Amino acid sequence: MRNLIFLFIKHGGFVTFIFMEFLCMYLVINNNQTQRAIYLNSLSAASDILTEQVDKFSQFINLSSVADSLAKKNAELLAEAENAKFIKTVLKDTSKILETDQQFTFTAAKVISNSINNNNNSLSINRGFAHDVLPSKGVIEANQNGVVGIVKSTTKNHARVMSILHRQTLISASIKRNGHFGSIVWKGNDPKTVNLVDIPKHADVIIGDTVQTSGYSTLFPEGVMIGVVDTFWIPSGSNFFDIEVSLVNDLNKTKYVYVVNNLMAEEIKQTQKEGSNE
Repeated sequence: MRNLIFLFIKHGGFVTFIFMEFLCMYLVINNNQTQRAIYLNSLSAASDILTEQVDKFSQFINLSSVADSLAKKNAELLAEAENAKFIKTVLKDTSKILETDQQFTFTAAKVISNSINNNNNSLSINRGFAHDVLPSKGVIEANQNGVVGIVKSTTKNHARVMSILHRQTLISASIKRNGHFGSIVWKGNDPKTVNLVDIPKHADVIIGDTVQTSGYSTLFPEGVMIGVVDTFWIPSGSNFFDIEVSLVNDLNKTKYVYVVNNLMAEEIKQTQKEGSNE
């Protein structure tokens, strides 16, 4: 009790001042209609602002789960695309339904680290062998379906991806307009540009041509857009073009990707192995 009395003596003036302020405010609000209206309007405005901020914070907290859900749904839709199917019908006949089997499925993943400024760049994603993400699988960008790279190693819940901006990356690609095919490589110069090589000099190449995956490897389905032809030339003494391709996707902004699962990869590899032994 003594301590309580000493405390009141020490801070009593301030406590009394605060009490009187609230009392005066109460009397003014309850006895003056104008002041009461101002008070209620101010209280309503403050409440609206607080509610808005709480709502924004809630949306921010839920944003990641919403993005994950949308990415998963888009992966399912991507698997329904025509280039994700294997055509079973030998002869196409417009009078009957085309028979197909599922060849490609897609696993949505989030990029958790990335580099674009090194000679050999890579990404890490939050999916691993527990999600059927294994080495030697292609990775495409979620929004524009541009090529991102190739899975090199995995743990249970994570994977390392060799970026398309890596000097050892080699991706089979073709010019959509005429079907000529070659390989996409990166020479370590511009993170927005790669090179299409092995296109013969008799090929018809024009600036603005669409460059896409060829479908000649087990990594990617045919028709995934890589970029457009920016410039091209024939090196001295060569029979092939060297073509600079502007990437359709900005690897520096890549947040979500799809890991490509080719359900027929082992069967195709076996066939190719047998053919190489003949």
